[in-house]
Amino acid sequence: MITDILELGEQTTVRGQVVVVGSGIAGAEVATYLARHGRDVLLVESGRDRFEPSIQALNDVIFVGKRHRELNPNSYYHQYLPPELRGVSRVRQLGGTSNIWTGKWTPFQPLDFEGRPWVANSGWPIRYEDLQAHYQSTAKDYGIGDLDEEAKRPEIKGLRSTMAAAGLKVISFYWQQTPTRTAIQFGEEMRRSENLRVLLGATATELKLDESGQRVTSVVCRSLEGREVSVEGDTIILAMGAFETARLLLSSDRQISGGIGNQHGLVGRFYTDHPKHHRGYLRPGSLVQHYAPELQFRPKPRFSVCFALDDATQREHQLLQHTLFLEPIYERLVQRVWRTLQGRSAYRDNNGTIATYRVNFVTEQAPHQDSRLRLGTERDALGQRKLEVDWRLSDHDYRSIAKTLELLTQRVAEVGLGTFEFGDDPPRLDAMTDAAHQMGTTRMANRPEEGVVDTDCRVFGTDNLYVVSSSVFPAGPKYSPTFTILALARRLGQHLLETTSVSPVTLSV
Repeated sequence: MITDILELGEQTTVRGQVVVVGSGIAGAEVATYLARHGRDVLLVESGRDRFEPSIQALNDVIFVGKRHRELNPNSYYHQYLPPELRGVSRVRQLGGTSNIWTGKWTPFQPLDFEGRPWVANSGWPIRYEDLQAHYQSTAKDYGIGDLDEEAKRPEIKGLRSTMAAAGLKVISFYWQQTPTRTAIQFGEEMRRSENLRVLLGATATELKLDESGQRVTSVVCRSLEGREVSVEGDTIILAMGAFETARLLLSSDRQISGGIGNQHGLVGRFYTDHPKHHRGYLRPGSLVQHYAPELQFRPKPRFSVCFALDDATQREHQLLQHTLFLEPIYERLVQRVWRTLQGRSAYRDNNGTIATYRVNFVTEQAPHQDSRLRLGTERDALGQRKLEVDWRLSDHDYRSIAKTLELLTQRVAEVGLGTFEFGDDPPRLDAMTDAAHQMGTTRMANRPEEGVVDTDCRVFGTDNLYVVSSSVFPAGPKYSPTFTILALARRLGQHLLETTSVSPVTLSV
């Protein structure tokens, strides 16, 4: 059942066994998963079926450090989206930010979970094996191509071998034809399920605790129209992303000074993203003659590849992981004539003759506690304090990108992949945009002195409050976090099925 907060009439309290806040890709996954397994679930979403600019404005933040990209109808990003969503990185609408996701899938690998001695705060307290089965089941249920089988394809094996000899590695990803939109994928299930109820137009503004201060009893939800509802549950799951999760925890400070889960001042800290440069080109070399089809971006669905310096090189030079994506740009008539006059070879894939490749250079950021979010003094339309975003880059980030660019330029040319053409605009961190991959503000750890949630995603110091989003990532070496977010969501769902019992529910929306 899907209901709007305005349809509740005089009802001021609603209840579910499990309350999930946020209907994006993580919230929809864990909510439907638990509902299918007999739990009574109440899914709360700030937005509505249709995009509403007034609700979207509740996402506004104050940048006090490096800025992020913002709404821009003429933005290079998301040209396939309506103008009101281009350049936007977080969406308040049924389906959350899945409404603007591009549909790239790649899992973390075992090394991504391991602490690298040269990257401070880089280790995860769980291992790849803890998520492996959830990667597999998620891939099956979401129709993701088999990346393990893709790795066995002769063309990929040959490309990997050639690149490895030059100190480079190949990373495969799967690109959906139509990116997963949770409002579409789960919409009918949400409407028909007897165990899942969805409440729209309800913005979570505060978490209330019992007298012990360890158990969340309710989520206060409000609408721009002035309605207020107390949403009660035995288990509370925050699936709102790194910004709004940190904001809600920090704002819930009436009973605990500094906010819930913030006993060591770590909520909002260790904020990272993937700085991104997209204004360079690569003139293709002889190797493209053999492997151009592996670099195609269309037609979709398809497997494709990106490149990085190999692990040994990263270790030797104490580098972060920076990833090179190559997007084919095909010849026009005038380019074909000019190439012919110059006597240059033609490089073709299944879509046509390649003029050049657009370079998308994406960087890992080293996590450090001074890159953070905090509550400011300015307030939004609901009277809530806006977030101040102090996104900071470290000396390690600057050193790493400079050395990586030097080595990549040399090795990409030597192996015959091509030569970079950055003109007067080489990749520089200060000029890079974010990738809309907000991570780390409620990082996972073994101890509360090191993070905000434990290895089960439960907020330290609470009995029944959980977080599932990339906000729990201690580090994010890989470019796309979505596959890992979903694996964590499914892992949390399984954990709750094993540790909580079904109890009668008498109130409904």
